[in-house]
This record gives sequence, C-alpha cells and structure tokens, in this order.
Amino acid sequence: MAAAGYPDGGFRLLTARYGSNESAREREGSALASFFDRFSGTVSPAPVGELAAAPPGEEAPLSFQLLFPSLLDLNADALTAVLRDHPAAAKASVELVAVADVPGAAALVTGDGPPAAVVGLLGWGQHVIKLVGCDAPMPYGPVEVCVGPAMMAPEFKQEAARHRAHVLLYYAGTDADPLEQYVALGYAAGALARFDAVAILNEEARAAIPAPDLIPDDGEDILKTLRELPLPYLYGGFVRMDAGDPERPWVRTFANHRLGLPNLARHLGGHNETSHAFRLFAGMLGYLRQMGETFIAGDEIDLGGDGKLRMREPTESEWFLDSEDTMLVVEDAK
Repeated sequence: MAAAGYPDGGFRLLTARYGSNESAREREGSALASFFDRFSGTVSPAPVGELAAAPPGEEAPLSFQLLFPSLLDLNADALTAVLRDHPAAAKASVELVAVADVPGAAALVTGDGPPAAVVGLLGWGQHVIKLVGCDAPMPYGPVEVCVGPAMMAPEFKQEAARHRAHVLLYYAGTDADPLEQYVALGYAAGALARFDAVAILNEEARAAIPAPDLIPDDGEDILKTLRELPLPYLYGGFVRMDAGDPERPWVRTFANHRLGLPNLARHLGGHNETSHAFRLFAGMLGYLRQMGETFIAGDEIDLGGDGKLRMREPTESEWFLDSEDTMLVVEDAK
C-alpha cells in the first residue's frame, strides 16, 4: 500500500546523485557525493567505517514519521550520543547533511510534498535508517488518518495538529526480520523523540502514539520493550470506526501483512468493548507471530470459559474492511 501522503510508500528522494557531470561533482566535493551514493544504496559493499543503505528492494521500506512543534534543530553528535545509550547500539553513528548546503539540492527531491531540509543516515550493527527531515508540516491526509482515530490524549492530538516540521524514517539495513526492522525504527524514533517530537506515526498502519512513549525510563531495556510491544499498538495499527450503527463500532487492524500476519476485524457490541478487542487482537497476533502460524477463514479458537471465536472472510457489504492481504472477521462462535 502506498502511503497516502507520499507516493511509493513515502520515499520521495530520487537516487540522490548530482548528475552525470563528473567535473561538477568533483568541484562540489567528493565527500558529499559519497554520502548521497551511500544514502541511495548504490554503494555495495559499504566502505569500511561508513554507513550505507542497502540497495532498494521491490517493496517500499518500513517507515515511521515523527511530528515536531517547531523547525528542526537536529545535531549529529547529540543524536549519536542518545543512540549509544543502549549496549546493542554502543557503536552507533549518525551522518546529517543540511540540504541547503548542498549545491544542486533541488535535484534531490521531487515536487511531491514539502522539500527536505536535512537528510541523514543512522546506523548500528545490521541496522541502517534513512532520515529525511522537512521544515514544514506533514500533509494533512496522513496525519489525520493516523492521529484522528488514535487512542491518544486530546492534548497530544492538538499538538500533533499544530506541528510545524516532520521527520521521515525508512529502514535501509540488512536484517530480514520485519519485527526487528520495526524495533530499529522504534529505537531511532525514540532517540529523535528527545529532540521534542510530539508524535510518532506509522502511516501505513494508520497508527499514532505520543512520542514520549518511546523514550525509555531509567534502567529500562528499550529494545526489549520494543520487541514486546503489542503488535496493534504501532506496528500493525488498531482503528475503531463507525460503519452504519454509531452505537456498535467496528475495530480493525492495518498493515499486518508486513509482519506476515492477517489483518483482523470485529464488530463490537458497544464502544466500551474497544479495550477488550485491542487485547484480544494483541494476544491473537502475538500467538501467531510466536508460533509461526496463521489463521484462515473457518478456524475456531477456544477461549476456555469465555466461549469460542470463529474466523470468516468479510462480506461484499463490508467494503470498509478492504485489506492489502488477508482480512479475517473475528466473531463469537455460535
């Protein structure tokens, strides 16, 4: 699914080369040319001691977005120090390039969305994260579809609506496990949250959380926390929607196909069942992820003393449950 605000899943940068004029490139500086080659994934293998994005794949990379209340003021040294807080990222490094300082910067971005103010690479171990920062609000559409239905306090939603800048993060490392990719994105997002970010979004999953949620408490193993997050919290999304009867909303997930899992939906008996449905989905998806299994239409789950659940495919009238891949409606078995 392409991101609503940015074509091709949000990746707006072109190959990030200056062009074919080699003498111009030499005058502009080989260091910057090397950075953009490494940023675009055209350098393989990566030069020793330098960060380099993996070559782009066929599918759009996993991505998070952060909203900021004021223009960006990111510092590579400060961000590096924050990333190195965890022993697993003790050798993390960061490169940031101000687009305004790059000759020919207009060729680096397309005309879709606001222009980039800064681009960068963050990395540790197998993980490389591309960073694109914009001194402008994120397009209204993706912000609204994520923040509007999010289970966030009203003050966070208001701050998110008033944001003045945003950062896009794209996974560009070599870990093949999508959960570990999300963990790396979450770790990078948590580090950036310390620079006064308001909210963290997963546009594809239509999810949004307060940015401080990913800032670790003293003594907390944030990587362990990120691996154990309920999947519908940020990675797979959880949206409540009215579809006819305002007293009986639906809840559904988005983008679980990225984790090799089905999307789930349920018609609630009332708004008061939302939290229970979230826990139910989190438990079901966590079980599938842990066991390497899946559900198909017709499957039943025995809840012990709490009855049984049955899976079915959506009907034609349930168009609002359209999904990128498998969607299963979870009903009480009769």
